[in-house]
Amino acid sequence: MIIFIAGLVGVGKSSIAKSLADKLSIHYYDIDEVKKVVYPQDPDFERNIRQGIPFKRETRLKVFEKAAEDFRRLAETHEHLVVDETLHLKELRQVLLDAAEAYFGGYVIVWVKADEAVIHQRLEKKERSDHILTDPSKMYRSFAKEFESFEGSYIVCENNGTVQGATETLMSLIRSLASLKW
Repeated sequence: MIIFIAGLVGVGKSSIAKSLADKLSIHYYDIDEVKKVVYPQDPDFERNIRQGIPFKRETRLKVFEKAAEDFRRLAETHEHLVVDETLHLKELRQVLLDAAEAYFGGYVIVWVKADEAVIHQRLEKKERSDHILTDPSKMYRSFAKEFESFEGSYIVCENNGTVQGATETLMSLIRSLASLKW
């Protein structure tokens, strides 16, 4: 199974995904590493990064198709993955969800959210010097406008405090769900 840690820019999804993967001893797959290779190939790269404009559908699709291919390869050596990605557009996220079904037998989506004030405070810190975004606040606003709701069930994780607190809450919820009789 793949556990997708989804959410808008600045909610802490990467930190939670890494922490959860560590606690569960599951491989963490970093889609941002794929973006660092694919996005610079886009002719509008500099403008998009500078102005906080989401990349065009074709460029994003290349990222997700590469990730889907990686899922196929990783399924040979891993039973589960933890993946963080905004998953904000239905059509594009379906590529990842289909690959999760095909190669890992399913998925669960954890939607991470935080209060606006917390998000803005995090984005202003710019602690992630290796991140592809130069102005994450602009990208946050762009993605928030584009976001398309999920269909079906998903888990909601509030992350207004520490990563450790959010991860522990999520771990507790996962344990509770695992104990349910279906």
